[in-house]
Amino acid sequence: MNGYVPNYIEEIKRRLSIVDIIASKISLKKTGRNYKGLCPFHSEKSGSFFVFPETESYYCFGCHETGDAFTFFMKTEGLDFGETLEQLASRAGVTLPAKPRKGGDETEDGSSRRQEKERLLEINNAAATYFSHLLLNSKEGQAARDYLKKRGLSAQTIELFGLGYALESWDALYHYLIGKGRFTPQELVAVGLVGERENKEGYYDRFRGRVIFPIRNRLGEIIAFGGRVLENAPKEAPKYLNSPQTLLFDKSSTLYGLDLAKDNIRRTDQAVIVEGYMDVIVAHQHGYANVVAPLGTALNEKHVVLLKKLTKRIVLALDADTAGQMATLKGIEVAKSAFDTKIVPVPIASALIRFEQQVDAEIKVATLPAGMDPDEVIREGGGRWRELIERALPTVDYYFAAIKASVDLNSARGKSEAVERLAPAIVEVRDRIEREHYIQQLARLTHTTDSVIRAEVNRVIRAETPKIYSTSKPEERGIVVEVGGDGEATPRPEPIKIGSWRELELEDFLLAFLLRYPEGFTTLGVNGLTVAAEDFTRSENRLIFETLLQIKRAGHQSSEIEERLAPELLAHLVALQAYVQAKPSLDDLYSVQEAMQFQLNRVRQHNLRRLFEQGSQLLEEETNLTDETLSQEDAEAEMKLWELINGVAAQLKVYYPKPSPIFKDSRTR
Repeated sequence: MNGYVPNYIEEIKRRLSIVDIIASKISLKKTGRNYKGLCPFHSEKSGSFFVFPETESYYCFGCHETGDAFTFFMKTEGLDFGETLEQLASRAGVTLPAKPRKGGDETEDGSSRRQEKERLLEINNAAATYFSHLLLNSKEGQAARDYLKKRGLSAQTIELFGLGYALESWDALYHYLIGKGRFTPQELVAVGLVGERENKEGYYDRFRGRVIFPIRNRLGEIIAFGGRVLENAPKEAPKYLNSPQTLLFDKSSTLYGLDLAKDNIRRTDQAVIVEGYMDVIVAHQHGYANVVAPLGTALNEKHVVLLKKLTKRIVLALDADTAGQMATLKGIEVAKSAFDTKIVPVPIASALIRFEQQVDAEIKVATLPAGMDPDEVIREGGGRWRELIERALPTVDYYFAAIKASVDLNSARGKSEAVERLAPAIVEVRDRIEREHYIQQLARLTHTTDSVIRAEVNRVIRAETPKIYSTSKPEERGIVVEVGGDGEATPRPEPIKIGSWRELELEDFLLAFLLRYPEGFTTLGVNGLTVAAEDFTRSENRLIFETLLQIKRAGHQSSEIEERLAPELLAHLVALQAYVQAKPSLDDLYSVQEAMQFQLNRVRQHNLRRLFEQGSQLLEEETNLTDETLSQEDAEAEMKLWELINGVAAQLKVYYPKPSPIFKDSRTR
């Protein structure tokens, strides 16, 4: 069995209170046996976010976000499951077991590795304090202070981002850190602050005579530094310099400013990507706190993966020069490949629907004025930056503009290239009327007919949309094929027998069932059956389901899940698979589809009943208040509770809530 065993996950949940974890992020107020506060996942004035200690879960009656402690930590911190596990294990005092190395059987000692990371973080913190002191207090730091003042940065912003200054010295930082008596030269090399001389006789500071930008990870830990030269620097010196790759730092998977931007990205449901340190810093100073930047490298999939945990709406606001335009085009492609795809129904004729694969994200491009960087636009004021972001172009419009500027549309080759490059962009337009608009626009641009462009668009659709099944022979997929009256083969679920498996939790059973019978996914959206991530309350189950769903949507084999799943979840996956390796006890005969429907109904009824009971309890506690003590916000919260309970009760065919002394209904006169 690979990865961490499930007992460690359960032990962490047992030791840590979900109330304590959530209270470290938002303010909670005790209401009876539960707690409530303002939801961190959407903007609201009345508290509709509740924490239920008895079930170790949370639920927002406004936006319907729900989950456990792991889910909350992952969503609010923008972490994956493995990172969340390490963070919460550290809080709980749980030592995680050895973790398998990729590509081999050897293991690395997780405890010693974490200790080494903590040691390097301590060094970076000491260096950051040193750099900050030099900037704010030293005579040598005057040029750096003048530069930052010229760029319009306030003292509060300089403190918020921890900016500093490195002396024009080959070994000042080295001697300062060694002089503290806690660090070794080898550790300073390992963290990337100093280098070893070629003759092995001494060490030198990597950052000299530069404004220093501490680089933090999503948790706010300083993992590296960036430095910018001042005006009097030698011409051969690179303008910007980052720490080398270390145990803490990989610039290809780090976004500058994400630690400060993540909450605002989630709240605004939008992330804006710019190019440089100053663009991010100036944006945050002026209240645009959803702005981040790559670190001296082009936007890549790892960067987008960081953001897609927080939002599906991305705006690229890169420079308007040629290099910036090329970076934007590449950034669009990177973002589209990093986001998940989904199969959506598109009407094509009367009573006919075609299923197409589309990117499950909204990617736009903000067009900057020629010759201006984002920080210049922002400092110009007047709401110009906000207007640029609000008027950001859909990617298809940006592609049209780029093609017009770079392709000779008077030549046959140019027209062919334009159609070849723009047809895939048109395919991504979901709205049928909008898609038709772009088809006509491309026809006018290339002086061809609508039918020619439409045929090319349809060709791209056929090429890009995966088949529901990826194996060639239906019988190899556990599917029985019958030939209908029209001569076409139609898949029919193979009959199976299924037992109770009472030792499994309901949602565990549903997930285990999907793992054994992946053809159950082919019924998604059919006959009202739609298994969703929200059906799983345990974070482990939800993550495994989402991974499995992504694999199926991409048209791949479900057996690939072990390769794609986070290592920390493999043990739970193996445990689920173990339940379904042997044939279950046989009770009644069901088809896969019928069994899926039956089990999903049980899961949803269970979840609804729990929500019903929790909401009813909260409502009863709220109505114990008198009219005089019930505030406006409490009244709004009670109204939301009342509406939700009635909605859930209708689904359960129960009318439970007691009459309220405040809100009237059909039972009161």
